[in-house]
Order: sequence, then C-alpha cells, then structure tokens
Amino acid sequence: MRLRRWLRAVRGQARAVPVRGSDLATTVRVLRSAGSVRRTSPAALTGPLRATTPVTPERVHDVVVDRGYHVRTEPDGSVDGLWDGYRFQLRLAGEEADFLSVRGTWGRAVPEEYAGALAQAVNDWNRDKIWPTVYTADSPEGPVVRTEVLVDVGAGATDRQLLEIIEGGLSAGVQFFQALTRSVPPVGGDEP
Repeated sequence: MRLRRWLRAVRGQARAVPVRGSDLATTVRVLRSAGSVRRTSPAALTGPLRATTPVTPERVHDVVVDRGYHVRTEPDGSVDGLWDGYRFQLRLAGEEADFLSVRGTWGRAVPEEYAGALAQAVNDWNRDKIWPTVYTADSPEGPVVRTEVLVDVGAGATDRQLLEIIEGGLSAGVQFFQALTRSVPPVGGDEP
C-alpha cells in the first residue's frame, strides 16, 4: 500500500508492483521495474566488506594525522586544528560519545550592527544547504559564527567512513566561512 501511494505521488501513476521474495536482487528488480532505481552493475553493489570498529578520540586523531593534518589533542580528547585558516574542533559528543562533531569557528567577531544581516546569512545557508549546520553563539566580542556537522557513529565506522565524515565537515565549514568572509566587510583589519 505504501509503495502504491509513493508511486502515485512520485510518478503520478497508481500502479503497484508486488514484492515477492526478500532478497536484495528481487527488491532491486522490482524497484527498477517501477522506475525508482537506476541500473547499477552487480559489481558496484558488491565488493569487500569492511568491518566497522568503535570510534574513539584516538581513532579520530589517527585518521586526521594519517591524512597529513597538524592538530592538537585537548585533555578531553577533542582534536583542534586550522583548516584554510579557520579553527575546527573534532570531538565525540552525546551521553555515550556516539556522535562525531566537526565544529568550525569563524575567526571574526561580528559587530552588533551586522547581527541582522548575519542572522539572515545563517538562515539562508541552513535553508539551502544540508551541511553544515550554521549558528551563532554569543561572546564578549559579539556574535561568533559556528558550523557543525554531527554524525551518529554509535555503530562504529570504517577508517574510510570516518575520513569522509571529517573531510566533508571540514570542507562544508570552510565553504561557508569563505562565503561569509566575502559578504561581511572587515572591521578594522579584522581577518580570520
């Protein structure tokens, strides 16, 4: 029934495709006949399986250092560094340390008179982009802009998955900071 409603909504058709069998090949074949799965070679669906292992502060540090980045490990296990001149912190968050947070901080405080424009830029980004989440935090110097990508790693991750999460968070954060730097005029020679 759900498939029928989905087909009606997505394709404007009311045809339902019965699913017989529970294996992957049957499911893919049925979905292909409904036009919802691109044709992919079986080789692309197979390959060596990599076992996930628990994500620890040490693994986060090792993955980043193995990539050639220079970082500092804080007493709480978080990893800090500069990427393209912007400060980022990589840490495990949550009650059970089951979320990996890639958080960036723009190096400039924003004067209060720009607070409205800053809020608009943050809202526009969050509306138009999936990653990173952008928000402001109060500081004695004025609003500070932060980016964050938060991913559930409670089931573990392979080294490749961990690297992709970290690099995706760093890349997306830097992209936002660069866009923001172009749109907010420097105040008194203030640069990130």
